[in-house]
Amino acid sequence: MNRPIFNRYERKYIITAKQKDELIEFLNEYLIEDPYSTDGKAYTVYNIYFDTHDFSIIRNSIAKPRYKDKLRLRSYKFPLNPEDPVFLEIKKKYEGKINKRRITMRYDQALDYLEKKIMPTFDNFRDNQIMKEIDYFINIHNAYPGAFIKYDRIAMMSPTDELRVTFDYNIKFRNQKVDFTNDYGNLILSNRDSWLMEVKTEDNFPFWLARKLSEYQLYSQSFSKYGRAYQQYLLGGTNDDYILYHH
Repeated sequence: MNRPIFNRYERKYIITAKQKDELIEFLNEYLIEDPYSTDGKAYTVYNIYFDTHDFSIIRNSIAKPRYKDKLRLRSYKFPLNPEDPVFLEIKKKYEGKINKRRITMRYDQALDYLEKKIMPTFDNFRDNQIMKEIDYFINIHNAYPGAFIKYDRIAMMSPTDELRVTFDYNIKFRNQKVDFTNDYGNLILSNRDSWLMEVKTEDNFPFWLARKLSEYQLYSQSFSKYGRAYQQYLLGGTNDDYILYHH
């Protein structure tokens, strides 16, 4: 989970709870649990996405250019103490392949950087370079914390290669008071039977997985949690499957 650099493809599928249960049972033959998914239980991921005041970063992403990038601050804990670790991640996509670079810092360091522009420094060249890249992104876009998104996740991973499969549900969004001091939000997938499955791999799917997805007649689709929230909440979309609502 704490690798600093990822290069991979990501395929996304909207599935039912029944399909999720059956797929997890099948995947148990090939994959192991993510370190956070102890005994198959879900864990919660908390994210702050950076954007501009006119949402230019997410609007560009939705337009599906050949190249796009985004920045987020991630935590696996709530509430946070000053010394707890958080992950600042810059994610780039070029012609379908994802490059993700992340640095780990304390929560108080992240707050000092975002609120006071105090640059954290690290013990190794790689992390300092990633931090400079993130700082450039924020300055060139004049980006600030634009959206909070949290979700519950069950994750599985291969013990021998980079294959990783995640199942997300209870995906919530807000674009007011965007910080880690509270975890409320509006549901993105209004159908409580819907799960977002992501398959992440450095190369082609293994045959056994491709065959299983074909058996279920599951086909990947474009899906961004922040993009869906922007389209269906901020733009007032009407697709019943994805309307956000308070609860």
